Amino acid sequence: MRDVFYTLLVVWIVSRILSSVNTVRSKTTNKNPSASRKEGKTTVEYMPPQKKSVVDTEGEYVDFEEIK
Repeated sequence: MRDVFYTLLVVWIVSRILSSVNTVRSKTTNKNPSASRKEGKTTVEYMPPQKKSVVDTEGEYVDFEEIK
């Protein structure tokens, strides 16, 4: 009787482990946006914050044209 109990316990533990692995695998597959994206469609997922190249105390840039 004890052997049957241990066998059932081991089978239950293995099934729980396999179901949790399946759950993790399906979650990582759904995180891949390129799998659901259509060909030719462009999406931007992350845009870094824009940094100012000129400090506020410096003034404006004025474009000029050289005259010969």
